This record gives sequence, C-alpha cells and structure tokens, in this order.
Amino acid sequence: MARVRSKPRFWVLLMTAMVLVFLVMYSSQSRFMRQQAGSLAELRSAKAEIMEENAKLERRIAFTKTDEYVDRTARAELGMIKEGEIRFVTSGQ
Repeated sequence: MARVRSKPRFWVLLMTAMVLVFLVMYSSQSRFMRQQAGSLAELRSAKAEIMEENAKLERRIAFTKTDEYVDRTARAELGMIKEGEIRFVTSGQ
C-alpha cells in the first residue's frame, strides 16, 4: 500500500483557514463582551437609582410613623390647632 503524501501548500492553507476561524471567533466574542459590559454598566446605574429611591421611601415611611408627621399633617391638611393656640385668619387679599 502506497502512502499518500500531502503537499506543504495544503498545510499552509489549512493553518491559514484555522487562524482565520480563530480570529473571527475572537473578534465576535470580544464584541459580545463589550456589549455585555455596556449592558452591565447600564444595569448597575439603574440599580443605584432604584436603591436611592428605595432609601428615600424608607425614610418617608419612617417619618410617617412619628408624632411630628401627625402634627404637621393635622395642621396643614385638616386646619387643626393645638389646645391653647390662637388661629389668625387673614382675608384672601
């Protein structure tokens, strides 16, 4: 049985094709990773904004449980006054 010899040109073409395939794969993966990094940065920014909003709401909830809130709301929204206080009413001019 005779052995088939491959030509050096075949190996050069094969190696060139493999290098091209790896370069294409690397560039596509690199582009994908950049896109993911951008998305991650956007999500982290959105998370920070949501956490800040959540902290504001937590402080507001805590304030609504205080006597100062009840007093302020009674005066502003219901027009109530404390015992012994005098209410002054101005004409709307």
